[in-house]
Amino acid sequence: MLANEWPGQASHEALKAGAIAIRTFGWRSLGCGAIWGYRSIGGIDYRIEHNISQRYWLPSGSQNPILTQHNAAVNATAEMILRNRTTYNYICAKYKADCGNPTAEGPDEPGTLVGVPDPVDRDNGGHYLSGLSQNGSHAWELSGYMGAAPWDYRQILSHYYAQTTMSGLAFNRWAWLDVDTTGGVRYTGGSGEQYYGSRAHTPLAMHTGRGYVVPFYIQNTSAYSWNNTGAYPERLSYHWYDSQDNLVTWNGLRTELGINEVYLTQDIALQARVVAPFQPGSYTLKWDMVSAGDEADLWFSMQYGGWNTQDITVDVQSSTDITYLPYVLNRTGWTSVISIQNQQGYFVSADVTYITANGFTDDSLSYSIFPYGIINVVPAVGFGGSAWVAAGGDVMVTVSPAPKQSYVPLALGNY
Repeated sequence: MLANEWPGQASHEALKAGAIAIRTFGWRSLGCGAIWGYRSIGGIDYRIEHNISQRYWLPSGSQNPILTQHNAAVNATAEMILRNRTTYNYICAKYKADCGNPTAEGPDEPGTLVGVPDPVDRDNGGHYLSGLSQNGSHAWELSGYMGAAPWDYRQILSHYYAQTTMSGLAFNRWAWLDVDTTGGVRYTGGSGEQYYGSRAHTPLAMHTGRGYVVPFYIQNTSAYSWNNTGAYPERLSYHWYDSQDNLVTWNGLRTELGINEVYLTQDIALQARVVAPFQPGSYTLKWDMVSAGDEADLWFSMQYGGWNTQDITVDVQSSTDITYLPYVLNRTGWTSVISIQNQQGYFVSADVTYITANGFTDDSLSYSIFPYGIINVVPAVGFGGSAWVAAGGDVMVTVSPAPKQSYVPLALGNY
Protein backbone atom coordinates (compact mmCIF):
# COMPACT_ATOMS: atom_id res chain seq x y z
CA MET A 1 0.00 0.00 0.00
CA LEU A 2 2.88 2.38 0.77
CA ALA A 3 4.16 2.07 -2.81
CA ASN A 4 0.75 3.08 -4.15
CA GLU A 5 0.10 5.92 -1.74
CA TRP A 6 3.42 7.77 -1.31
CA PRO A 7 5.27 9.82 -3.95
CA GLY A 8 7.64 7.77 -6.07
CA GLN A 9 10.53 10.12 -5.24
CA ALA A 10 9.98 9.75 -1.48
CA SER A 11 12.99 8.60 0.52
CA HIS A 12 13.52 6.98 3.92
CA GLU A 13 12.02 9.55 6.30
CA ALA A 14 8.92 10.37 4.25
CA LEU A 15 8.30 6.67 3.66
CA LYS A 16 8.59 5.89 7.38
CA ALA A 17 6.11 8.68 8.13
CA GLY A 18 3.86 7.26 5.41
CA ALA A 19 4.05 3.72 6.76
CA ILE A 20 2.95 4.89 10.20
CA ALA A 21 0.15 7.10 8.84
CA ILE A 22 -1.16 4.25 6.65
CA ARG A 23 -1.01 1.77 9.52
CA THR A 24 -2.83 4.16 11.87
CA PHE A 25 -5.44 5.06 9.26
CA GLY A 26 -6.06 1.38 8.64
CA TRP A 27 -7.19 0.89 12.25
CA ARG A 28 -9.89 3.56 12.14
CA SER A 29 -13.42 3.24 10.73
CA LEU A 30 -14.51 4.98 7.54
CA GLY A 31 -14.56 8.74 7.87
CA CYS A 32 -11.30 8.84 9.79
CA GLY A 33 -9.94 5.57 8.52
CA ALA A 34 -10.21 2.70 6.10
CA ILE A 35 -12.18 0.03 8.02
CA TRP A 36 -15.37 -0.76 6.13
CA GLY A 37 -16.48 -3.59 8.36
CA TYR A 38 -15.57 -6.97 9.78
CA ARG A 39 -16.10 -10.57 8.66
CA SER A 40 -15.64 -13.75 10.60
CA ILE A 41 -14.14 -16.66 8.67
CA GLY A 42 -13.44 -19.91 10.44
CA GLY A 43 -13.88 -18.24 13.81
CA ILE A 44 -11.32 -15.52 13.02
CA ASP A 45 -12.43 -11.90 12.66
CA TYR A 46 -10.96 -10.01 9.72
CA ARG A 47 -11.04 -6.30 8.99
CA ILE A 48 -12.42 -5.23 5.62
CA GLU A 49 -10.69 -2.09 4.35
CA HIS A 50 -12.09 0.19 1.69
CA ASN A 51 -9.77 0.42 -1.32
CA ILE A 52 -10.82 4.02 -2.07
CA SER A 53 -9.65 5.15 1.38
CA GLN A 54 -6.25 3.51 1.01
CA ARG A 55 -5.20 2.16 -2.34
CA TYR A 56 -4.09 -1.41 -2.18
CA TRP A 57 -4.98 -1.53 -5.87
CA LEU A 58 -4.60 1.35 -8.30
CA PRO A 59 -7.60 2.31 -10.48
CA SER A 60 -6.02 0.33 -13.32
CA GLY A 61 -6.17 -2.80 -11.19
CA SER A 62 -2.38 -2.93 -10.90
CA GLN A 63 0.06 -2.00 -8.13
CA ASN A 64 3.21 0.08 -8.10
CA PRO A 65 6.40 -1.96 -7.64
CA ILE A 66 7.27 -2.61 -4.00
CA LEU A 67 10.90 -1.57 -3.70
CA THR A 68 13.58 -2.15 -1.08
CA GLN A 69 12.99 1.28 0.47
CA HIS A 70 9.28 0.50 0.96
CA ASN A 71 10.02 -2.71 2.85
CA ALA A 72 12.74 -0.97 4.85
CA ALA A 73 10.34 1.80 5.95
CA VAL A 74 7.65 -0.69 6.96
CA ASN A 75 10.12 -2.84 8.89
CA ALA A 76 11.79 0.13 10.60
CA THR A 77 8.41 1.32 11.94
CA ALA A 78 6.88 -2.09 12.64
CA GLU A 79 3.89 -1.88 15.03
CA MET A 80 4.25 1.91 15.39
CA ILE A 81 0.80 3.54 15.49
CA LEU A 82 -0.10 7.14 16.30
CA ARG A 83 -2.38 7.57 19.29
CA ASN A 84 -4.02 10.51 21.00
CA ARG A 85 -1.82 11.42 23.96
CA THR A 86 -4.85 11.85 26.26
CA THR A 87 -7.30 9.11 25.24
CA TYR A 88 -4.68 6.78 23.73
CA ASN A 89 -7.10 6.04 20.89
CA TYR A 90 -5.82 5.74 17.32
CA ILE A 91 -5.78 9.21 15.82
CA CYS A 92 -7.60 10.37 12.71
CA ALA A 93 -4.49 10.04 10.51
CA LYS A 94 -5.86 11.53 7.32
CA TYR A 95 -3.39 12.32 4.57
CA LYS A 96 -3.66 13.84 1.12
CA ALA A 97 -1.29 14.51 -1.75
CA ASP A 98 -1.38 18.27 -1.21
CA CYS A 99 -2.90 20.13 1.74
CA GLY A 100 -1.90 23.71 0.94
CA ASN A 101 -0.19 26.30 3.12
CA PRO A 102 -1.45 26.48 5.78
CA THR A 103 -3.19 23.15 6.16
CA ALA A 104 -6.80 23.28 7.32
CA GLU A 105 -8.33 22.24 10.62
CA GLY A 106 -10.18 18.97 10.21
CA PRO A 107 -13.72 18.74 11.64
CA ASP A 108 -13.33 14.96 12.11
CA GLU A 109 -10.84 15.39 14.98
CA PRO A 110 -10.04 19.08 15.64
CA GLY A 111 -7.54 18.28 18.41
CA THR A 112 -5.42 16.24 16.00
CA LEU A 113 -6.08 17.77 12.59
CA VAL A 114 -5.00 21.29 13.50
CA GLY A 115 -4.25 23.75 10.73
CA VAL A 116 -0.50 24.45 10.64
CA PRO A 117 1.78 26.53 8.42
CA ASP A 118 3.42 24.36 5.78
CA PRO A 119 5.82 26.72 4.00
CA VAL A 120 7.42 24.02 1.85
CA ASP A 121 4.15 24.06 -0.10
CA ARG A 122 4.24 26.82 -2.70
CA ASP A 123 0.44 26.54 -2.69
CA ASN A 124 -0.28 27.11 -6.35
CA GLY A 125 -3.69 25.45 -6.03
CA GLY A 126 -4.92 27.76 -3.28
CA HIS A 127 -6.80 24.90 -1.58
CA TYR A 128 -6.46 24.14 2.09
CA LEU A 129 -7.11 20.61 3.36
CA SER A 130 -6.58 18.86 6.68
CA GLY A 131 -4.10 16.15 7.53
CA LEU A 132 -0.61 15.15 6.44
CA SER A 133 0.64 16.32 3.05
CA GLN A 134 2.18 13.35 1.25
CA ASN A 135 4.15 15.62 -1.07
CA GLY A 136 5.05 17.82 1.88
CA SER A 137 6.51 14.85 3.75
CA HIS A 138 8.98 14.40 0.91
CA ALA A 139 9.74 18.12 0.65
CA TRP A 140 10.67 18.27 4.35
CA GLU A 141 13.14 15.38 4.01
CA LEU A 142 14.99 16.84 1.00
CA SER A 143 18.77 17.23 1.33
CA GLY A 144 21.86 17.57 -0.84
CA TYR A 145 21.77 21.33 -1.47
CA MET A 146 23.52 24.25 0.25
CA GLY A 147 22.00 24.93 3.68
CA ALA A 148 19.62 21.94 3.60
CA ALA A 149 18.10 21.09 7.00
CA PRO A 150 16.01 17.92 6.49
CA TRP A 151 13.49 16.52 8.97
CA ASP A 152 13.15 12.95 10.18
CA TYR A 153 9.88 11.01 10.15
CA ARG A 154 9.01 11.95 13.73
CA GLN A 155 9.23 15.64 12.94
CA ILE A 156 7.05 15.11 9.88
CA LEU A 157 4.34 13.30 11.86
CA SER A 158 4.31 15.66 14.85
CA HIS A 159 4.17 18.66 12.51
CA TYR A 160 1.01 17.54 10.73
CA TYR A 161 -0.71 15.66 13.60
CA ALA A 162 -1.10 17.41 16.97
CA GLN A 163 -1.31 15.95 20.49
CA THR A 164 -0.06 12.52 19.49
CA THR A 165 2.04 9.84 21.10
CA MET A 166 3.82 6.80 19.74
CA SER A 167 6.74 4.57 20.60
CA GLY A 168 9.84 6.64 19.84
CA LEU A 169 7.90 9.91 19.68
CA ALA A 170 9.50 12.02 22.40
CA PHE A 171 7.56 14.27 24.79
CA ASN A 172 9.66 17.39 24.03
CA ARG A 173 9.60 18.20 20.32
CA TRP A 174 10.28 21.03 17.89
CA ALA A 175 10.54 21.66 14.18
CA TRP A 176 12.15 24.42 12.14
CA LEU A 177 9.92 25.88 9.42
CA ASP A 178 12.52 27.86 7.47
CA VAL A 179 12.47 27.04 3.75
CA ASP A 180 14.68 27.74 0.76
CA THR A 181 12.63 29.96 -1.56
CA THR A 182 15.67 31.52 -3.27
CA GLY A 183 16.79 28.15 -4.63
CA GLY A 184 13.48 27.73 -6.44
CA VAL A 185 11.15 24.75 -6.54
CA ARG A 186 12.91 21.56 -5.45
CA TYR A 187 10.10 19.07 -5.92
CA THR A 188 7.03 18.87 -8.15
CA GLY A 189 4.18 16.54 -7.24
CA GLY A 190 2.34 14.23 -9.59
CA SER A 191 -0.34 16.82 -10.35
CA GLY A 192 2.07 19.73 -10.75
CA GLU A 193 2.13 20.86 -7.11
CA GLN A 194 5.36 22.73 -6.37
CA TYR A 195 7.43 22.49 -3.21
CA TYR A 196 10.46 24.16 -1.67
CA GLY A 197 12.99 22.45 0.60
CA SER A 198 13.84 23.27 4.20
CA ARG A 199 16.79 25.55 4.83
CA ALA A 200 19.01 26.63 7.72
CA HIS A 201 19.97 30.30 7.90
CA THR A 202 23.18 29.67 9.84
CA PRO A 203 26.19 31.22 8.05
CA LEU A 204 28.31 28.50 6.50
CA ALA A 205 31.48 30.50 7.22
CA MET A 206 32.29 32.27 10.51
CA HIS A 207 35.29 33.84 12.25
CA THR A 208 36.73 32.63 15.54
CA GLY A 209 35.06 34.06 18.62
CA ARG A 210 32.69 36.28 16.67
CA GLY A 211 28.99 36.52 17.45
CA TYR A 212 26.25 35.99 14.86
CA VAL A 213 22.49 36.44 14.75
CA VAL A 214 20.59 33.65 12.97
CA PRO A 215 16.90 34.00 12.08
CA PHE A 216 14.75 31.00 13.00
CA TYR A 217 11.12 30.16 12.31
CA ILE A 218 10.16 27.31 14.66
CA GLN A 219 7.09 25.34 15.67
CA ASN A 220 6.21 23.84 19.03
CA THR A 221 5.33 20.23 18.22
CA SER A 222 5.69 19.09 21.85
CA ALA A 223 2.98 17.55 23.99
CA TYR A 224 2.82 20.73 26.10
CA SER A 225 3.11 24.51 25.86
CA TRP A 226 6.51 26.18 26.05
CA ASN A 227 7.09 28.92 28.61
CA ASN A 228 9.47 31.85 28.58
CA THR A 229 9.49 32.07 32.39
CA GLY A 230 9.01 29.75 35.35
CA ALA A 231 10.96 26.81 36.69
CA TYR A 232 11.88 25.28 33.30
CA PRO A 233 11.68 27.94 30.59
CA GLU A 234 12.35 26.79 27.04
CA ARG A 235 15.25 28.25 25.09
CA LEU A 236 16.86 27.74 21.68
CA SER A 237 20.56 26.97 22.07
CA TYR A 238 23.32 24.95 20.38
CA HIS A 239 26.33 22.65 20.64
CA TRP A 240 29.61 22.74 18.68
CA TYR A 241 31.50 19.61 17.53
CA ASP A 242 34.80 19.48 15.67
CA SER A 243 35.50 17.58 12.45
CA GLN A 244 36.35 14.43 14.47
CA ASP A 245 32.96 14.62 16.24
CA ASN A 246 34.57 15.69 19.51
CA LEU A 247 32.47 17.97 21.70
CA VAL A 248 33.83 21.52 21.71
CA THR A 249 31.04 23.53 23.36
CA TRP A 250 27.94 22.01 24.92
CA ASN A 251 26.23 24.98 26.57
CA GLY A 252 25.91 27.64 23.89
CA LEU A 253 24.17 30.98 24.17
CA ARG A 254 20.45 30.70 24.90
CA THR A 255 17.79 32.62 23.00
CA GLU A 256 14.53 33.42 24.76
CA LEU A 257 11.16 32.75 23.14
CA GLY A 258 10.15 36.40 23.08
CA ILE A 259 6.59 35.72 24.28
CA ASN A 260 5.31 34.31 27.58
CA GLU A 261 3.83 31.10 26.20
CA VAL A 262 4.06 29.16 22.94
CA TYR A 263 1.08 26.84 22.62
CA LEU A 264 0.94 23.42 20.99
CA THR A 265 1.46 23.68 17.19
CA GLN A 266 2.14 27.45 17.50
CA ASP A 267 4.96 28.90 15.40
CA ILE A 268 7.24 31.81 16.31
CA ALA A 269 10.13 33.75 14.75
CA LEU A 270 13.37 34.16 16.70
CA GLN A 271 16.70 35.93 16.26
CA ALA A 272 19.03 33.32 17.72
CA ARG A 273 22.56 34.18 18.86
CA VAL A 274 25.63 32.01 18.36
CA VAL A 275 29.35 32.47 19.06
CA ALA A 276 31.83 30.72 16.77
CA PRO A 277 34.50 28.42 18.28
CA PHE A 278 37.74 30.11 19.32
CA GLN A 279 40.02 28.08 17.05
CA PRO A 280 39.75 27.81 13.23
CA GLY A 281 38.62 24.60 11.59
CA SER A 282 35.62 22.72 10.27
CA TYR A 283 32.83 22.31 12.83
CA THR A 284 29.29 21.03 13.11
CA LEU A 285 26.82 23.36 14.77
CA LYS A 286 23.88 21.52 16.33
CA TRP A 287 20.89 23.72 17.18
CA ASP A 288 18.89 22.26 20.06
CA MET A 289 15.99 23.23 22.31
CA VAL A 290 16.40 23.09 26.09
CA SER A 291 14.15 23.32 29.12
CA ALA A 292 16.46 25.31 31.35
CA GLY A 293 16.28 24.32 35.02
CA ASP A 294 17.98 25.89 38.01
CA GLU A 295 19.73 22.65 38.92
CA ALA A 296 19.57 20.63 35.70
CA ASP A 297 18.74 21.24 32.06
CA LEU A 298 16.61 19.02 29.86
CA TRP A 299 17.95 19.12 26.33
CA PHE A 300 15.41 17.89 23.79
CA SER A 301 18.12 15.84 22.05
CA MET A 302 19.05 14.09 25.31
CA GLN A 303 15.61 13.03 26.53
CA TYR A 304 14.46 9.41 26.37
CA GLY A 305 14.07 8.64 22.68
CA GLY A 306 16.02 11.79 21.76
CA TRP A 307 15.03 14.42 19.22
CA ASN A 308 16.60 15.86 16.10
CA THR A 309 19.03 18.75 16.23
CA GLN A 310 19.48 21.03 13.24
CA ASP A 311 23.01 20.19 12.10
CA ILE A 312 25.04 22.57 9.93
CA THR A 313 28.70 22.25 8.85
CA VAL A 314 30.50 25.58 9.37
CA ASP A 315 33.95 26.65 8.20
CA VAL A 316 35.44 28.72 11.04
CA GLN A 317 38.24 31.02 9.91
CA SER A 318 40.70 33.03 12.03
CA SER A 319 39.60 36.45 13.23
CA THR A 320 41.97 39.36 12.74
CA ASP A 321 42.57 39.50 16.48
CA ILE A 322 41.49 37.28 19.37
CA THR A 323 42.49 37.43 23.04
CA TYR A 324 41.89 35.02 25.91
CA LEU A 325 41.40 36.47 29.40
CA PRO A 326 41.56 34.05 32.37
CA TYR A 327 39.40 34.02 35.47
CA VAL A 328 39.84 36.79 38.02
CA LEU A 329 40.16 35.64 41.63
CA ASN A 330 37.26 37.18 43.52
CA ARG A 331 34.33 35.44 45.15
CA THR A 332 31.95 38.08 43.86
CA GLY A 333 33.21 37.63 40.31
CA TRP A 334 35.18 39.98 38.09
CA THR A 335 36.63 43.15 39.57
CA SER A 336 38.74 44.10 36.55
CA VAL A 337 37.92 46.32 33.58
CA ILE A 338 38.58 45.06 30.06
CA SER A 339 39.90 47.83 27.79
CA ILE A 340 39.82 47.34 24.04
CA GLN A 341 41.71 49.87 21.93
CA ASN A 342 41.25 50.08 18.17
CA GLN A 343 44.62 50.23 16.45
CA GLN A 344 43.11 51.01 13.06
CA GLY A 345 42.07 54.22 11.32
CA TYR A 346 38.55 52.86 10.72
CA PHE A 347 35.70 51.43 12.76
CA VAL A 348 36.38 47.94 14.12
CA SER A 349 33.76 45.53 15.45
CA ALA A 350 34.58 43.42 18.50
CA ASP A 351 32.77 40.71 20.44
CA VAL A 352 33.34 39.93 24.12
CA THR A 353 32.20 36.45 25.16
CA TYR A 354 32.00 35.21 28.73
CA ILE A 355 32.54 31.52 29.57
CA THR A 356 31.78 30.24 33.07
CA ALA A 357 34.10 27.89 34.94
CA ASN A 358 32.03 24.87 33.85
CA GLY A 359 32.08 25.83 30.15
CA PHE A 360 28.69 27.55 29.96
CA THR A 361 28.56 30.34 27.35
CA ASP A 362 27.11 33.00 29.64
CA ASP A 363 26.84 35.96 27.28
CA SER A 364 28.34 37.61 24.23
CA LEU A 365 28.24 41.34 23.56
CA SER A 366 29.11 43.18 20.37
CA TYR A 367 30.77 46.59 20.12
CA SER A 368 31.78 49.02 17.38
CA ILE A 369 34.93 50.95 18.23
CA PHE A 370 35.78 54.35 16.72
CA PRO A 371 39.04 54.73 14.74
CA TYR A 372 41.88 54.63 17.31
CA GLY A 373 39.18 54.70 19.98
CA ILE A 374 38.95 52.72 23.20
CA ILE A 375 36.08 51.12 25.08
CA ASN A 376 35.97 49.80 28.62
CA VAL A 377 33.92 46.68 29.34
CA VAL A 378 32.98 45.29 32.75
CA PRO A 379 31.45 41.80 33.02
CA ALA A 380 28.11 41.46 34.78
CA VAL A 381 28.14 41.61 38.57
CA GLY A 382 28.83 38.18 40.03
CA PHE A 383 30.22 36.64 36.83
CA GLY A 384 33.02 34.14 37.42
CA GLY A 385 34.87 32.58 34.52
CA SER A 386 36.99 33.49 31.53
CA ALA A 387 36.45 35.96 28.70
CA TRP A 388 37.36 36.16 25.04
CA VAL A 389 37.76 39.23 22.88
CA ALA A 390 37.51 38.69 19.10
CA ALA A 391 37.77 41.59 16.66
CA GLY A 392 37.55 42.27 12.96
CA GLY A 393 40.64 44.46 13.08
CA ASP A 394 43.84 44.96 15.05
CA VAL A 395 43.05 45.79 18.68
CA MET A 396 44.98 45.97 21.93
CA VAL A 397 43.33 44.38 24.96
CA THR A 398 44.36 45.18 28.53
CA VAL A 399 42.86 44.29 31.88
CA SER A 400 43.13 46.45 34.98
CA PRO A 401 43.85 45.45 37.63
CA ALA A 402 45.78 42.51 36.21
CA PRO A 403 43.79 39.26 36.45
CA LYS A 404 44.77 36.74 39.11
CA GLN A 405 44.18 33.23 37.95
CA SER A 406 42.59 31.04 40.63
CA TYR A 407 42.84 27.78 38.72
CA VAL A 408 43.91 26.40 35.37
CA PRO A 409 41.17 27.58 33.00
CA LEU A 410 39.47 25.39 30.43
CA ALA A 411 42.10 24.55 27.84
CA LEU A 412 42.22 26.65 24.73
CA GLY A 413 41.97 23.42 22.76
CA ASN A 414 38.49 22.81 24.17
CA TYR A 415 37.21 25.72 22.12
